[in-house]
Amino acid sequence: MNQSISDQPPQQPISWERVRAIFDYPEPPENVWQRQFDGFDEELQELARTSYEQIDFSDMWYYHHDLAYVKLQPELFAYLFPVCLMDWHQTLQNNEPCSHGDSEFHYGISNGNVFENMLTPKQLTEVTLFFRDSFLERLDSEREIPQLQKGFPSLGWLGRFNSLGVIVPNIEPIWNAWWTVKTPGRAITAIQYCSSLMYFEGENPLFEECHGTGLCLCENDSLFDAFWSDKNIQFLSATLTVDFVNQKVADAIARLRKESNLKYAQQLEDDLPERQEVIALQIDDLLTQL
Repeated sequence: MNQSISDQPPQQPISWERVRAIFDYPEPPENVWQRQFDGFDEELQELARTSYEQIDFSDMWYYHHDLAYVKLQPELFAYLFPVCLMDWHQTLQNNEPCSHGDSEFHYGISNGNVFENMLTPKQLTEVTLFFRDSFLERLDSEREIPQLQKGFPSLGWLGRFNSLGVIVPNIEPIWNAWWTVKTPGRAITAIQYCSSLMYFEGENPLFEECHGTGLCLCENDSLFDAFWSDKNIQFLSATLTVDFVNQKVADAIARLRKESNLKYAQQLEDDLPERQEVIALQIDDLLTQL
């Protein structure tokens, strides 16, 4: 992942074809010798015999645990990890946690050191770009400021992004593609993010329905007591500055100029000059918590 974002392929559609290609179109393994962590060996073997179109994502409970705790069989990993990726994509688009029962995908990746142990450098690049493009698809679905729901929030994209900061070795391609703000959804989410740096709790005008609390910029959607990698923190420390926030608020407002909800964004632009010290304080605080 040493290429700059300009060298990366543009956003591509998410599909079974794409995730299968990452692993050279794997077939179900003829023999499954991997032992399922909770002792459900027969269920794991049945899962390995099931065609992709018939797999129930909830059955990935068996495999999420294995990612975290057991020695992984390479042939089985090549067949089932594409399913994990498509499950990750679907839950992100549906604003759902990426978990089944007491198993959780990000925890499995982190605890099992899966990317280092099981992926080639080329596969890691392709998986990172898969996460990027799935995340962009989710951002591009945003259409309103603010967009709030009960239960698992429509703003769950932020928690998912912070989970990527934990598990992905290089967050830069994902962050940079987001902050081009070249679509309304990316501009809206940029405004939401920047507003949460501009205002203290209870002040954010974009989140009046939530009593102005704004976004919790440091929380991920699944991992407890887990933090961004040092490399990703170094990148964010160099990138997320007061000047960056000033520029991106201006860029996002320019992109949203014709949107019906621009009044919320316009207030941020009006308030921005007097919020410079607050932004600096909030950035420093965020970097210590991620």
